[in-house]
This record gives sequence, C-alpha cells and structure tokens, in this order.
Amino acid sequence: MPPHIGQDKDALLAVLAQAGLTDITQIQPLADGLSNHNYHIETPTAHYVLRENADAADSFCSREQELFYWSHLAKAKLAPELLWVSGDQRYYLSQFIFEQSLPSLPLAAPFAPLMEDIEGREALVTEKRIAASGIDTLEQPEVPREPSMASGYQDLSLPNLSSKELSWKELEYQCSAATFCLGETLIEAWLQSYADIKLAADQQAWYQSERLALLDCLTPNRAHSLLLQLLQQLRVQATGPYHISITEQWQEYHGLLLAFAAADMGEAWQSRLAQLLSIQTQILDWTATLADCLVAPQFCHRDLNPHNLLLKDNQLYCIDFEYATASHPLCELAVVLATHQLTPAQRYLLVRQYLAEHPGLTSDAIKAIPAAIEMYWVFAVYWALLMAAHTRGERQQEYFDWFDHFWPLISHTS
Repeated sequence: MPPHIGQDKDALLAVLAQAGLTDITQIQPLADGLSNHNYHIETPTAHYVLRENADAADSFCSREQELFYWSHLAKAKLAPELLWVSGDQRYYLSQFIFEQSLPSLPLAAPFAPLMEDIEGREALVTEKRIAASGIDTLEQPEVPREPSMASGYQDLSLPNLSSKELSWKELEYQCSAATFCLGETLIEAWLQSYADIKLAADQQAWYQSERLALLDCLTPNRAHSLLLQLLQQLRVQATGPYHISITEQWQEYHGLLLAFAAADMGEAWQSRLAQLLSIQTQILDWTATLADCLVAPQFCHRDLNPHNLLLKDNQLYCIDFEYATASHPLCELAVVLATHQLTPAQRYLLVRQYLAEHPGLTSDAIKAIPAAIEMYWVFAVYWALLMAAHTRGERQQEYFDWFDHFWPLISHTS
C-alpha cells in the first residue's frame, strides 16, 4: 500500500525545505517499501525522490554503509544520483528516474523455423529407422506420435509474459529452490531430446553454445539479458571496507533474534521463532555448501528484487542499498532467481552466463545455487521476525504476515 500523506504533508514540506526545495508543485506517494516510504517530488524544473527510512530497520542496517555504496554506484552510473541526506539520516533526496517498459518479443518468428527444424529431424529419424528395418514405408503401421518438442517447450514458457509490455515491477515473483530445480530438470530433458534427434539425424554432437543459442531465441523478453548485464557490472565494483559472509550474516541475525527471545515477545512472535529454530540443521548445511564453492567475495547489493530495479534506456539501475556489502557472489544471483518471473529457459541462460569463468567461484558452483536460494528466503523470514520485534499493532501483524508468506518458500520438514 502506498504511504498516506495527509497530515504528514507539512512535515514533508519542512524536510524538503531543509534540502533546499521550496517551490513544490506535487508530492506523490510511490510504492511503499517493506521498511521505508518513498515520495515523488515535483518542482517546476525537476523531479526527485524523497525516501523516509523506517526506525525498525536502523537496528540491523548501517546507514553509513548504505550511503557509501549508494554514492559509489551512482558514480558508476548504476544508481540514481544521491543529492541530499538529512542530518539524522532519516531522509534521502535523490534523482527521479522515469522508467521504460520491458517490451515483449514475438515468439512466432524465431520459434516456427526452429520447431520445423526439430520436427523435420524427428521425421528423418523415423524414416531412417523404417529403412533400417527393411519394411516398406507403405506397409509400416502408423505409430502414435510422442508429444512434439514444440508443445514441450510451450509447457515451459509463461504465456502471460509473451503478449504485452511490462513494467519491471510486474516481474515480481517468488521462486523457491524446489521450483528452480524443477525448471532445470525440465529444460535439460527438453534439450536432451533435441540433442538425441540431432545426433540420430545428422550424426553430429550438440555444443553448449548451440544449446544456449536455441533457448535464447525462445524467450518472451530480454529480462534475463538485462539482469545479466547488471550483475556483470556490479561484480566488478570495488568491495569497499565492508564485508560479511553468508554464515556471518545468519549468525548475526540469529543472535539478534535470541536476544529478543529473552524478553516476553508474545505467543505470535515466539511461535514463529520456534519454526526458525526447527530448521537450523538445514541452514548449517546450506551455509556450508555455499562456503565450499567460494573463491573470493565481491560487491553485492543483496536485494535485487524487481522493486529495487529501474529500467531506463535499456539499462537497469539499482536503488535501496540497505544490505549492500562485499559477500558471496551467489547472493546476487540467488536474489534475482528468487524474485523475478523468468521462464525456466531464462533462468537456465542467466545461471550459466553469470557463472561462466566467474573468478570468485569454483567450477562446480552451480550445484550450490539451490542452497543460495534457500538462504535468501531464510534471511527473508529472519528479517520479517526482526522487524516484527521492533513494531507493534497492525504494523507488527504485517511483518508476521510476511513471515508466513516467505516460510513455505523454504525447504523444511516441519
């Protein structure tokens, strides 16, 4: 729900006056963040964003660290320019970016000839088998056809993404590690079917580059390509003086929760803490898996969900640097996979192109991606419970609702 201005308008005008803005023509609420409020500010000559930070997030987000990375990324042209910060760091004023839509791609043009090629190879394989059997074609009984690869690929696509332009925020989605793994299995099976047909028909092997090229022209939009471009730009940014591993982040959040548990937080809060405590063994396994594939940390935004990305001139810009630091390279990839509505083919492409010769990861790091997605959702429920510990009433219930929404996305046995 967007923040309500109402009686707060005078307070916002006073803040804007401190920032040097007095001739305000409009204050328009933007989408309400989970831990802050944002407003579109318009003057006769310019547009701005005013952000108001939530007190609850201050206990586990360093504003100095956030501002360090925001300024650094703005200089790299990967974030809006930060123009002013209030003395208490409660308010930020930044450049307003007018977003463009993500255009869809017409699947029919590239899809038809590729599917005709596949079906033609299937027919050729059938003819070769008949010829090898010594049975005249006219005498060959009709054999029920397997479902075509064309229909098989359509089963892997997301029809609602293929027919319209989208704002980037419309790509919002929740993908669990289990869903990611299922998509990988389906794509591998589909590609293997084509590889078998190609080998039988042409006696030729199928190279990885050909596999990726086939998938790339069957995608509904270029979201995966834009995300890859951003991820590759972010990973070469300077890490700065801040660093935290996935294990250390979990330990920090866990320690904060246990400190609250010593007080009387109420049944609703305590019961959710008990849920978290029930999966500690799995968390240990996931963090160990991620530690094993790490060669070197890199700069990580750590919250690249669709609401923190702006598309302009075919480039993505980041906002909201509350969790930015140097950390595990799979942090970035996991957030994107977990929060964007991509087809299985788009996820398959993004994963392999991101991992290709990545200097910070071992060659088998792809096996750790499910663990990285699990830990993204683990951190989400830790965050929700920490925010609930700092709030009361309706706002606290909202964070309980977020906990309950995120919890099923984690693989657990209880």
